[in-house]
Parts: sequence; C-alpha cells; structure tokens
Amino acid sequence: MLLEHGKSQISVDDDIVFIKAIGAFNLEGIMRTIAELKYVIGNLNQKEFKLLLDYSEIDGGTPEVFEKINDCNIWLNNQAMVAKAIIIKSETNLKILESRAPARELQNYKNFSDKASAIKWLKSQS
Repeated sequence: MLLEHGKSQISVDDDIVFIKAIGAFNLEGIMRTIAELKYVIGNLNQKEFKLLLDYSEIDGGTPEVFEKINDCNIWLNNQAMVAKAIIIKSETNLKILESRAPARELQNYKNFSDKASAIKWLKSQS
C-alpha cells in the first residue's frame, strides 16, 4: 500500500466550496482529495456552486497528479459550477497547471494571489 502525499481541507460556505491544498501530492493523495471533492459537490444536490482552490501552500505534484486534476476538471465541466477562483503564488506551479490541465479552459475561472480578492470575485459571479 502506497502512502498518500499531500493534504487537503474541503469545506462549504453558502454556495462556495473551499479547497486548501498543502504540500506535495502524489497519485494517492490527489485521488483522495478528488473523491472527497466529488462527495461534497454531490451533497449539493445539483445546486449551482462556486469553487475556491487555495494552492498557496502547495509544493507541486507528480505527473500523474496533473492527469487526475485534468480529469477532475472534465468532470467539473459537467457540474453546476458557476465560477472557479484559484489562489496560487508560484508562477512555476501556475505554468505547470495551465499546461497540464487544459480542461480548465472551458471554465469561468480566474487566478488570484490572495483569498479576499478571490472571494470577492466569486461572489460577483452568477
């Protein structure tokens, strides 16, 4: 059995689903996070939602992680997601994410360097 690397915290406040990712992720870690995210979104019973991904404390991931992130984005494209904000401070991590997760291009998303701006933008989306 392989150990999960990377930690995540998922919560919901009103119509915003918050995900905080911490550390360096491997396949097992991202699979656990995606399963938890799908469970949380499933419990919204097809209500529209907004997603805030906080990658400010992420150290990266293995190549398989980005494949699963793209698969998750394909799934999100078929959900009731209105908008997605991403807090990311590393230009390198942003470039990797952009190149390895092309399914994001179909989404209403914006990148931010701080949580307050991200939340403000999400609340303005409908």
